[in-house]
Amino acid sequence: MGLWSPALGLGIAQVAAAALVPVAIVWLALNVGRVAGAVVRVLRRCHLLPRPKVVVKPGPPLERIAADLRRLSGATRLLPRGTSRARQQGLQRAYDEVLGLACAALDVPHALAEMPPGIDREMERLRVEEALRGCGLALDPPAPRHQDLP
Repeated sequence: MGLWSPALGLGIAQVAAAALVPVAIVWLALNVGRVAGAVVRVLRRCHLLPRPKVVVKPGPPLERIAADLRRLSGATRLLPRGTSRARQQGLQRAYDEVLGLACAALDVPHALAEMPPGIDREMERLRVEEALRGCGLALDPPAPRHQDLP
């Protein structure tokens, strides 16, 4: 009789399973979001799970919102000297309103409407601008193109 027997092979398999099962459970717990997403994608490809319906949100088109943001961004940053405080505040409120529209269109949470004017609102505005840039929205006006003289 040799050193190898079916009982020994079964014992080794049981020890290996006992060692790997806890590792697999911990890995699954840490990656449950990715695993669930992969399962949903496979089920949708196999037509076992319906595809989500596209929801058209009411409001202006995103292209118009982006154009308004670029226009207002340039207007608020390039105010000439002597501009009245009322005009400055009006432009800033208009910019904040359009930022809110962009956030609603792209499902970005914001608290601009609830914040009083001041440093906290400016910080929230910067956070929202970065979040919108992260969504791919270009907020800055395009740089002027210089034409070569003949």
